Parts: sequence; C-alpha cells; structure tokens
Amino acid sequence: MSLKKVEQIKKDKGFRLFDLIIYGVVLAVAAITFIVVFTTRNTDPLTGVKIFVNAEEVFTYEFGGEAVFTESDTITVEEDSSGITVTLHTHGNGLNKAYINKSAKTVKMTEANCKGKDCVLYTSEMRNNSDIIFCPPHGVKIEPLQKNLESPDLEIG
Repeated sequence: MSLKKVEQIKKDKGFRLFDLIIYGVVLAVAAITFIVVFTTRNTDPLTGVKIFVNAEEVFTYEFGGEAVFTESDTITVEEDSSGITVTLHTHGNGLNKAYINKSAKTVKMTEANCKGKDCVLYTSEMRNNSDIIFCPPHGVKIEPLQKNLESPDLEIG
C-alpha cells in the first residue's frame, strides 16, 4: 500500500452520512418485521392437526373428535386413552413418529430416522395455531387444523 493511501485512510472519518442512513433503514426494517411477526401470530389454542406427506394430506385430527386418515402402507395410527401415535413411512425407509397428547392438546415429533433429526431435536411441541413441525428430508409437515372464519358453514334451506 502506498504512503498516500495510508494517509488518506488515517484522515477518513469511518462512517459517512450515507452509511448511517443505510444502517438506520436496515435497523428500522428489522424492527418493523419483528413487531409484525410477533404481534400478528395466531396464539389461539390448538384445535387439531393435519399431517401431510409430500404435500398430500394423510391424517387429520380435531381434539375431541375422531382421527381421519388415508388407509395405506405409509401410515399407522395407534390410539390409547391419553393420546395418538402416528407413524409415517416415507421415501422407502423414511420414518417419522408424531405423538398427539389429547388432554394437553399438543403435538410433538418424537422420532425420525433422517440424518439431522431437526424435527425431533429442535422443534418444540405445537401448542397453538401459529406453530408448525416440518421434516424436509422426508417431506412431512404437521400444521394446525384451523377453522376458516371467513366462510362459515351456512344452512341453506
């Protein structure tokens, strides 16, 4: 580096007005995003769940109701008085197990045989309508069963 450039760098202020404006805009966007995400979440208690494998719905359960699932080799459902264990066989030898706790109205992925097991280790229990569980390697997604409030059931007659 030349002596002239070294002198120029020593005289430089560090932050220019344009830099401060950019940092301010980035900080404002981050703050607005944070506020929007955490104030618009649907924190209503979980009413039920839907389970999808490769974007195809294979299981539905509404708390207090009965489990509805497609009859196939890919899904096994075991129900007892406290909960429901749903076993999903995907992609040849893929395995995921989810446990639905009826009394606590929660859902947890309890077992997976994929490499990272992120859906088991790092995903918390679904407790409200803003939670979701997703296992990308096996294409399994568990999402809340939300009532569509925009189009209520109307009796025509």
